[in-house]
Amino acid sequence: MDELKASAKIPSLQAQMQWMAGTPQTSSTSTARMLYNFNNANNTLNREPGAMPGVVEANTAQQESTICDPQTGKWVLFFDGNNIYDGYHNLVNPDYKLDTLDHTYLTSIIAPSCSESIPTYYVFYVDRSTKHLNYAIVNFPFGLGGKANWVGTQSLNNDNGVATPFGLACVNENEFWVLTLANANTMVAYKCDTTGVSTTAPVHIMLSPFSSITAAVDCKTSSIVTFGNKIAVTVNNQIMVGELKVSTGFSVINQALVSNSTATLTPDFNASATKLYFLKKLDSAKKNQVWVYEIDSQASYSADSSYVYGYQYLSLKLAPNGTVYGTNLFTSIDPVLTITEIPETGAIEVTEMLNQDINSSATFGNIQYQINALK
Repeated sequence: MDELKASAKIPSLQAQMQWMAGTPQTSSTSTARMLYNFNNANNTLNREPGAMPGVVEANTAQQESTICDPQTGKWVLFFDGNNIYDGYHNLVNPDYKLDTLDHTYLTSIIAPSCSESIPTYYVFYVDRSTKHLNYAIVNFPFGLGGKANWVGTQSLNNDNGVATPFGLACVNENEFWVLTLANANTMVAYKCDTTGVSTTAPVHIMLSPFSSITAAVDCKTSSIVTFGNKIAVTVNNQIMVGELKVSTGFSVINQALVSNSTATLTPDFNASATKLYFLKKLDSAKKNQVWVYEIDSQASYSADSSYVYGYQYLSLKLAPNGTVYGTNLFTSIDPVLTITEIPETGAIEVTEMLNQDINSSATFGNIQYQINALK
């Protein structure tokens, strides 16, 4: 695409330079889709309402996932839970609408194929009626600067019968793992490499910190987030962390419980992966919402106990510029939470940016593909 290539300050996040979020556009004049755009020289956040002009979606289209071209930083595919669009806003699957879970978050994810000669992408999702795990296949016959082409769908796991969020553990350009939850204390990993998507021998990982959770996974309060060799799993607002080990197979070691009482859908790590940020409900003084978990010491503390928050947030995400941002679905104003670490002092600065447009959503979408994250 004819876009200036911008380099991510965190190189592994080069395919995460633009996040498509907002809410479904239910009319041709709607501007409800919001692009969080970091694709510039300084990776400065530019919020761009109306990022899908003329596109009309179903009101259930709330499972946003996106992926960007690492060469340009421009988004190349966006999936709203029903339809797939390419970077030119072309509908990729007009005759094959995907029947996915409605009114859920993070139940789809996009990753590139490691096995095809032309640019090819997989859109992983949960089928609405069966809860089977499937993936759609889309390619670009004339390169990422051209129109996307529908290829078809394949099954990832026909034995799955529960709703699950999706995550990715990215090793290098030749290998990544698709991560799902079979239940509250079992994660399932599917290997994708130069031979394709492996569906016959997924790896089951016990999540020991969640051994006491007996309730079903609620996809409105559950997520899987990775950064480098670190992973954070949230189930029904409870959070655990661990370390990814991929040298021989796939496993999660050094598992530890972060908190069993949060107000977090998605936590996220800082740029050095030494801290995990997560959210709790505001106290009576509207303070102590953002919390820090130190990976090495396992200590937790309020990020800024003096800051008075204007709003309650739900989801956090680390951006290519090293700042962690927070969002939620608001109806009258669009605040964005920012968490910034001051290198000179090690202090954590929490602020809120107030915006008058109304284009917020519960998450920034599910955009997790990383480049050479574990190489």
